[in-house]
Amino acid sequence: MKIALSTKNAAAVSADVLVVGVDRNWNRQIQSVDRACRGRIGAEAKRQGFRGQPGQSLFVQTHDALATPYVLIVGLVESVGTRRCYELAQAAVSRAHALNGRRLAVHVALAPPDADAIELLAQGLQLASYSFQEFKAATRDLPKLREGIVLVDKTDNAARAALERGIRIGEAACYARDLSNRPGDVVTPTYLGNEAERLAKENNLAVRVFDEEAIRKAKMGAILGVARGSAQPPRFIELIYTPSTRPTQRVALVGKGITFDTGGLSLKPANAMESQKRDMAGGATVLAVMSVVRALAVTAEVRGYVACAENMPGSRAIKPGDVLTAANGKTIEVLNTDAEGRLVLADALSHAVAAKPDVIIDLATLTGAVRMALGTRYAGIMGTQPELVRALLEAARQCDEGLWELPLVDEYRQDIASMVADIKNTGEGAAGTIIGGLFLREFVGSIPWAHIDFSSTVMTDKPRACHPRGASGFGVRTLLHYLRGL
Repeated sequence: MKIALSTKNAAAVSADVLVVGVDRNWNRQIQSVDRACRGRIGAEAKRQGFRGQPGQSLFVQTHDALATPYVLIVGLVESVGTRRCYELAQAAVSRAHALNGRRLAVHVALAPPDADAIELLAQGLQLASYSFQEFKAATRDLPKLREGIVLVDKTDNAARAALERGIRIGEAACYARDLSNRPGDVVTPTYLGNEAERLAKENNLAVRVFDEEAIRKAKMGAILGVARGSAQPPRFIELIYTPSTRPTQRVALVGKGITFDTGGLSLKPANAMESQKRDMAGGATVLAVMSVVRALAVTAEVRGYVACAENMPGSRAIKPGDVLTAANGKTIEVLNTDAEGRLVLADALSHAVAAKPDVIIDLATLTGAVRMALGTRYAGIMGTQPELVRALLEAARQCDEGLWELPLVDEYRQDIASMVADIKNTGEGAAGTIIGGLFLREFVGSIPWAHIDFSSTVMTDKPRACHPRGASGFGVRTLLHYLRGL
C-alpha cells in the first residue's frame, strides 16, 4: 500500500473512509469534523453512547457533507505509544477493507502527530494491510486498498523522514512474514542463499553464501549433520553491513534457517509438522533486518548469519547417538534429531565469534517449551550480559512485541553433559527453553550474547492489531529499534 502525508483538514480530505483516533475528550477533538457534518457525529454518538473510551468506535455516514462518505471515530488510550498507533491503523485498514475502499485517511485527533507517531502509523498501516495471497487463484477477490493518507499539521523534512522510516520498517517486517509464509518446497536453503545475494546487491552489502563444500571446508560439522538426510543441500549465509562512518559498535545477528523440520529420525507427529515451514523464521528475521539497515543509516556494523538446512529422515540422516563436531571444535552427542536448531546455530555462533563482534544476538524457533511457559504473546530471552538483555527488552516494549527474560540456570548445565562427547543436544525433559539456551551459550565464548526463542510468537491463529493470522514478522522491529539506538 502506498502511504503519504497530507496537511489537508480532516473535514476536507478526499478518501473512501476517514478514521479519527480520539480519547475521552473526543467532543472537543473532532469539533471541526462534526460541524462539517452538520452535527451528525455528535447526535450519533449520543444515540449510541459513544464516549471515546478505548475499544469504542462510532461509524457515521456523511451524506456528502464531507469529501469522504464515511467517518469512523475510534476510542484510543491517551498515552502516546506504539499500541495506540497500531490500533488506529488496524481500525482504518479493517474498515477500508469492509467498504472495499481504495483510499483511506487517518488522523490522530489526540495531539498533532509528531515524528514518532507518523513513523508508527506508517508501520501500522503496512502491517495491518498485509495479506499473503501469493498462492491463491488469480480470480480470487483481492483487497482493493491501495493508498493510505496520514493527516499532519505540516510536512517538513522530519515528518517526511519519519514516514519513510515507518514504511521501510513495515516493509521489512512484511518481508519476513512472506518468507515464513511461503511453503518449504519454495523456501529451500538454496532459495534463502539466493535471497541473501539479491539483498546484498540491492542494499550495497558484502555477502558470502557458503555451499556444501564451503561449509565442509569451514568445518561446520553440525550443519552438515543436520542436512545429511535431505536431498536439499545446506547453505550458510554471511551478510555484512558497514556504515559510512566509523562504526559505533559491531553487532552479529544469527538466525536459525531450518527450511522444513520433520524432526529427522526423531520424527514429529503429523500435526506437529503442519507449521514447520516456519522453522526458518529466525533466518527470515535476520534477512529482513539486513534488508533495511542501510536505508535506516544504522551507525553500527551489522553482520547477519543464517544457517540453512532441511531436517529430513533420509537414508543418510543422523541417528540418535551420533557425534558431530562443531566449527569451534566442540563435539556434540545427538540424542534427539528433532533438537536440530541448536546444532546449526552452534556452527553459526562459532563462525560469528571468529569475527570478534561486540555483541551477538540470535533468534530461533528453538523449543516448544517456550510456548508452554509464556503462551503466544511473549517470546523468551536469555543472555550473558544484563545490559544487552535489558536493551532488547526495552526495544521490544517500545515496539509492542512481547519479550520476557528467562534465567540461564547454571545448575542445569549438568543436564547436557555427555558421557561420550563434550556436550549433548538435549536435557532430561524439564526446563527445555533454558536447556536450549545453555547449549547455545557453549558456542559464544566471552562475547556478550542474547538468545531469543520465539517459537511462541512467529505464527498466530489469534490475530490482533497489526498481527494477522500466519507469520507475524516478530523480532524485526525490535532488532531495528535496538540497532538504531546504538
